[in-house]
Order: sequence, then structure tokens, then C-alpha cells
Amino acid sequence: MDEDAFRKEFGQQSVFRQAASLDLSYVPPKLYCRDEVIKSLIYNYRRILEEKEPPSINCLLLGKGGVGKTVTAKYFGKNFRSIALEKDVNLFIEYYNCINFRSKSKIIRELLAKYTHGSGRGFSDDEALKLILTKLINDDAYMFLVIDEVQILKSEDVLAFLDIAETFGHHNAKLSILLVSRIKDWMKIETERILSRLNEKIKLKPYDFDDSNLILQYRSEIAFKENVINDDILAMISQIVVENKNMRHGIEILRKSGLYADKEGFNRISADMVREASNEVYPTFRGDVIDKLNEQELLALYGIVRTLINNDEPYALVDDAFEEYNAVCESYSIEPHVKMSYRKYVRQLRDLKIIASKTVRIEDAQRGRHLKITLLDIPPRKLEELLEDLFEKKFK
Repeated sequence: MDEDAFRKEFGQQSVFRQAASLDLSYVPPKLYCRDEVIKSLIYNYRRILEEKEPPSINCLLLGKGGVGKTVTAKYFGKNFRSIALEKDVNLFIEYYNCINFRSKSKIIRELLAKYTHGSGRGFSDDEALKLILTKLINDDAYMFLVIDEVQILKSEDVLAFLDIAETFGHHNAKLSILLVSRIKDWMKIETERILSRLNEKIKLKPYDFDDSNLILQYRSEIAFKENVINDDILAMISQIVVENKNMRHGIEILRKSGLYADKEGFNRISADMVREASNEVYPTFRGDVIDKLNEQELLALYGIVRTLINNDEPYALVDDAFEEYNAVCESYSIEPHVKMSYRKYVRQLRDLKIIASKTVRIEDAQRGRHLKITLLDIPPRKLEELLEDLFEKKFK
């Protein structure tokens, strides 16, 4: 492509009015179909703005993937802060996703650096927390902390967060917490002590057809120019959302369909575009998680993918995947890590629900017991394409 052709592409008309409104991180001005959830959050946390000695409140949002847990938490936090400012309450909203911050210590040190400009080195978690809470008291401020994908943390770390008021005294704990998790994942870390520290556990149900249609209509009005998408197409996408019980799927179909229309020079989204986009989207696949993996975790995952493809089996043995991992490291001129480290990356991928694994006995006695691994929710060849596209950008 020469410069003139390059400029011509930039000059093409787009079907998008605001493409960013279809990003996973986007928080819409209006949140439809979650009124009861928002009311529950308001009734729990409004005491922070009303009482002379603000209490420490802990709640949990639970639901399957794609039911709006994260957007609900962010929407509440954003508007909660606006109300706080109107009431002259110095409220800080902090959001942490445990995909990026995988331990209590990392979250605490990030908060310490932000509020006290200290690295946290030389301090225990409790000492660092005390510095943060002291800073909030001195500044007459209050913190609302949202911890998403909280099930990635250890059960004792979750309890430690919920126990802050008990540990440091209710008069010192100018901090409330909202946890966010998938239902099945939460059950693995839930304990009676954790439950006793929660003011309320709020479950979000999947959207029905009418809910889905309303939300997609609203999001498409923000995202697209007039007459780009009609009611029949939105109904078609809404049905896909209902079948998969995942609104994220519908939003991603809108985004991909719009990109396809732009690329081909169309000014409307058709049913064929929706079908094509739907085939490319895996509603339960955690594409957002893949984007957050570090270099070694990506390479470890690629080793598993290549083994599954080469063996044409539903599972891969960790030893075979490690050999493929070494091969891909060599192809990209990256120093491979030892097998013990590789097993650690496999465990991390399992904890993030990208793969499933279990130990099995191999018939061949010489091989003994081995870890077998399989992918969740996406075919190996499709994931291979995604990883290779990512590697082209990351390692070129």
C-alpha cells in the first residue's frame, strides 16, 4: 500500500459514531435491567455518606460471565462518587482486577504507592494497610474498593480484606469493599468466616430476550450512526445473547459487525455480517484474560495449543506441552524457563479458567502419573490464530 492508498482508507466513511462504547471497559451513561441490583448496593453503602462515623461495608456481586457484574460495579462506583461529591464527602473509588493484581500484597502496595508515594518495601501487608488507613483519616477521606475476579486471590487473602475493620478497628477503617466473582469460582474460596463478613451477597441472573434487546438497542444507538442497524438485526443478536446467556457475546458481535462493514465499505450491518461475527466470537472464552497474560504464560499456553493440534487429542500431557513450549521459545529467540516454572504457568492458566487440568495414570508403567490438560470454551486452532496474531505484534 502506498501513501495515497493509505490516506484513502483514512478518508472512508465509518458506520461508527463512537466505537469505544463497544469496548469491554466502557461504562454506559445508563445501566439498563440492573435496577434492583443497583438499589441493593445503594441501600448497603449509602450509610457511608449519611453517618457521622462512616461504617465499613462489604458486599459481593455474583453471576455467570456476561451478566454485567463488572459494568454494574463500575457504574455504581462512578455514580456513588458523584453523589459523595455533592454531599461534600471525599470519596475515592479504586478498582482492581485480580487478573492483573493476583495477590493481596500487590493490591495493597499499589494503593500504598498511590496514596503515600511509597514503594511498600520493608513493610508487611498490615503495616502498609495501616499507612493507607492513616492517610485516609488525616485527609478526612473514604475509600470504596472494588475487587473484580476476586476468586483468583487465596481464600485467606479475601478474608484479610474483609477483616480490615476488625483488624484495625471500625473507627480507623474508612474503607468499604465490593467483591465481584463468577458463581462457580466463588464457591471454591467461600468459607463461613468470609460469609460472616459480607453484608450482602447479590446474584445477577442472565438477561432475557427483552432485556437483551433493550440493552443492545441502547448500546447500538451510542456506537453507530443512524440507520446502520435495524430492529430485525438487533433481535437476531438478542436471541444469540439469550442462547448463550452472555451479553458480552452480543456486544462483541456488534463491534465485529461494524468493523466488517467499515472494511468492506458498507453503510449497514446485515444478517450475514452478524452470522460471520457470531462464528468468530466464543461467548465463554476469556479473551480479555489472554490480553493480560505475561510473556511466559502466553508461551506456555501456546505449547499446550500446539500439542493438542499435533496429537489431535482432546487433552495434552504436560511433558509434551513443555517440549512444544521450548520449541516456540527457540523460534522467537526467547530463553525458556525450567519445567518447574512451566508447571507453575500451567497452574496459573488453570486458575484463570483458560485451561482445565488433572493428574492421570498413564497405561505405560514407565511414564507413571502425568498432568493432562485441555482447553476450555475455544477450539485449539482458533486459539492458535489468536496467539500467533498476538505474537506477531509482541515479539516482532
